[in-house]
Amino acid sequence: MEEILTIVIPCKNEESNIRRVLLELKQQDIGNTAIILADAKSTDKTRVLASTSALELNLNLRIVDGGMPAVGRNTGARLAKTPYILFLDADITFTSQYAIQEAIDCIHNRAIDMVGTTPRYKGEPDVRAWILFRLNLLVTWYLSKTQPFAIGGFTLVKKTIFKKLGGYDERVTQSEDWLLSRQVKPSKFLLIPDLITQDNRRFKQYGYWKMIKLLLTNFINRKNLGHFYKDVGYFKKS
Repeated sequence: MEEILTIVIPCKNEESNIRRVLLELKQQDIGNTAIILADAKSTDKTRVLASTSALELNLNLRIVDGGMPAVGRNTGARLAKTPYILFLDADITFTSQYAIQEAIDCIHNRAIDMVGTTPRYKGEPDVRAWILFRLNLLVTWYLSKTQPFAIGGFTLVKKTIFKKLGGYDERVTQSEDWLLSRQVKPSKFLLIPDLITQDNRRFKQYGYWKMIKLLLTNFINRKNLGHFYKDVGYFKKS
């Protein structure tokens, strides 16, 4: 993977996750693969922990200034010099030590332009979170039949395709991951379920019912691009 893949992780105040996700990457046996951490002015120990962890784990990590998730991902992508880019979020865990290799093999051998996944819930017992993850799974599978749906938590894409699509739309306030992936031809998109897990922290931060409302309104307005330019407070800019 050393010469074909760059991993981009946008983040802000991820001191509780950054060392763990870097350790997860080490266990994926990624060799000297470049990892670009696009940090949005973290006020905690994210940068320090990332630097010390990368040194300890012998990972090829570069920390750059980021911004909102779309900005951070685009910044990292512009620095990538490899044919494939893998976008990850700092709060994910892999369900297999071969998750990245599986995605690489698919995009490399099957003439696919983009690989996405559906996250599995992993965390404290939480019925509401479990239901929301299942709802996300159903919506993702449904939309991907006609409009590919990749999440920012794990999106593998050919760099040439990423540039052709114009990268992530930095004007939207949420769902920039889906707005990018839906431009890919369905025949060139592959959805591999359960490559990663996530916990319920985003639901706690944003609110469970607000999250349900957001998912439903996004689905209803999926053909109305203007809807996604409205700031619903999903990401904190400060």
